[in-house]
Amino acid sequence: MDIGTVNHEVDFCKVYDMETKEKVERILLKNRISYFVEWEEKGLNSLLFFRKPRGKSACIFRIHSDEVPKAKQLLAPVLGSKIKGTGGND
Repeated sequence: MDIGTVNHEVDFCKVYDMETKEKVERILLKNRISYFVEWEEKGLNSLLFFRKPRGKSACIFRIHSDEVPKAKQLLAPVLGSKIKGTGGND
């Protein structure tokens, strides 16, 4: 479900593995950057069970647009090219 921009939240990055997801979460929390994780749902199983997807599912981190420059700087070593351009809907 794509709900678009809510309260100036923008898509920031997309990650495909739990290790990277946990690293991003730790950095955001440590630096007091509020975020929301939206799982990309694939297949019928994601509709039947309310849990995080398994396998090759991706999650998208959404953050407040004002935090994008700070988050880019903090997460560049971890994410590299996974950061979504300007933090908009690239």
